[in-house]
Amino acid sequence: MSKQKTLINNINRKIDKWIIEYKWTNTYGIARSFIALSLFLTLIFSDIFRLITPLGSINEIHTLNNISRISIFYILSNHLVLAKIICLIILFVVIIGWRPRFTGILHWWVAFSFSTSSVILEGGDQVAEILTLLLIPVTIADHRKSHWINNVKIIWSRSLLNDTITLFIISVFFVISLQVAFIYFHASVGKYTSEEWVNGTAIYYWLDNPIFGLSDYWKKIIFPLLKNPYIVTGMTWGTLLLEVLLFMGITIRKSDTKRKYLLFLGVFFHLFIGLFFGLWTFFITMVGALILYLGPKNGFSKKYFIW
Repeated sequence: MSKQKTLINNINRKIDKWIIEYKWTNTYGIARSFIALSLFLTLIFSDIFRLITPLGSINEIHTLNNISRISIFYILSNHLVLAKIICLIILFVVIIGWRPRFTGILHWWVAFSFSTSSVILEGGDQVAEILTLLLIPVTIADHRKSHWINNVKIIWSRSLLNDTITLFIISVFFVISLQVAFIYFHASVGKYTSEEWVNGTAIYYWLDNPIFGLSDYWKKIIFPLLKNPYIVTGMTWGTLLLEVLLFMGITIRKSDTKRKYLLFLGVFFHLFIGLFFGLWTFFITMVGALILYLGPKNGFSKKYFIW
């Protein structure tokens, strides 16, 4: 009985420490800005009439249902340019970090609308939709004028209700970490059924793909290297290993500097994907996801970038 009581007391002290030490930082704010920037660039540089499908019909891509009707592109289906302008304004306000309490739900609405209504989607759009949804309760609780403000304590006094809210916010960030970790777990394990990934040749075929592969400029530089079987195998299996390492980041304590190295490794990994395959908005979204997952506990500062 005494052991159980000691265990419960230790758990209570740990939870109490989490609540007391919790601060609003610029970590999740920077992540929000990256996620919003990705869709902002997609919308501002693309023809809205090529991006959006008419939601009044059913086709092999989309089936209209009740939840789809809240899409801004369905509500303003006859005024898509206006819908685009509204989305750009909302995303711009998110990027600059103004009043996350008011912009969190709007950010999810725009991300959901695009994911529901667009005929041209990639994985980053789906990741953005999920993460912005999970962040809604966090943004509602965030009292700051800007999400760029760092190391601000929660303003309310200690009480059962306020402590519960704080613990819930911490839990949301843990769920987000689990979600991002699972993305990398599935990205690696899901490839094990492919013979090309197992035998180490998949990267060659992806880089040579006429749709997703290298441009003519990069082919002149990269393809001579791919004639070496060790390089091809190393790149293929190295990708699988890196994705497993990123998944294992969930086990690293927030105070451990290994998280910083893994974060930068993940950013460079997606940078090369953007560079070789042209998936730049995917790169920007995944940088935001990685920051939510592996970003510093006390926020970004000059000290964080000293190795």
